[in-house]
Amino acid sequence: NFDAVGVVATNTGTLEISNIPPINLGRRLRYFIQYPHGCVEQTTSSGFPQLYLAKLLDLDEKTKKRTERNIRATIKRLKRFQTSDGGLAYWPGNRSASDWGTNYAGHFLLEAKALGYQLPLNMEERWVNYQKKQARQWTNSVNESQYGDYYNRDYYYKQEQLDQAYRLYVLAL
Repeated sequence: NFDAVGVVATNTGTLEISNIPPINLGRRLRYFIQYPHGCVEQTTSSGFPQLYLAKLLDLDEKTKKRTERNIRATIKRLKRFQTSDGGLAYWPGNRSASDWGTNYAGHFLLEAKALGYQLPLNMEERWVNYQKKQARQWTNSVNESQYGDYYNRDYYYKQEQLDQAYRLYVLAL
């Protein structure tokens, strides 16, 4: 039992029980819903947590509907990032795909589909074909010339391995 602070009928509180350090989802809810949209990573980061908010928090109907609208809008926006070869660019309209962005956004799209959201026509098929092609062509080496003056062998070598591992994980899903 506790006495709520503030004016009666206007005060609220949130109790979070967890066996991990507190993440305070109740306080972050507004941020999740209003995350700034921009690159493929920000766009995906906006939609991904909203897929699971209703499983983690007791949401009112208005908030549930808003998150569902946001998820559908995220899916629609991600279509604008898809390149002609099926990958996803870092920015809408870019011609070359981002390995990380393609993996991350594709992961979100698969999770959304599994929860009943409809994906744009052919988007998943084109994404899968692109990912399979990239997985088959991958080699455990770095093309140093593509990184110019900013080349750091250890960083890019590990990053490309992580991109391939994530690609294979999401393809397995």
